[in-house]
Amino acid sequence: MAVHVDVAMVRQVAKLAKLSLTDAELPDVARDLERVLELVAVLDEVDVQGVAPLVHPHELGLLPRADVPKPGLTQVQALANAPAQEDGYFLTPRVIG
Repeated sequence: MAVHVDVAMVRQVAKLAKLSLTDAELPDVARDLERVLELVAVLDEVDVQGVAPLVHPHELGLLPRADVPKPGLTQVQALANAPAQEDGYFLTPRVIG
């Protein structure tokens, strides 16, 4: 089923979408939108009977690893390579006056 998109329809959609289109742009947008709807109509004709829905179009090769808690660094280990430290904390330059 072909959908005819006219300038009035584009103007209404642009208003609802809060798009600023000039009167000169409206015919081009109408033609482009009509073409998009024609392509969607072609997709509607594809027989997808028996095709399982896809979650992702590509096979996912890198799946996230299991979230397993591991022991972290001790305070001494964390501060071992710090350029400056004081009272067990990282010492950084003041950035707020």
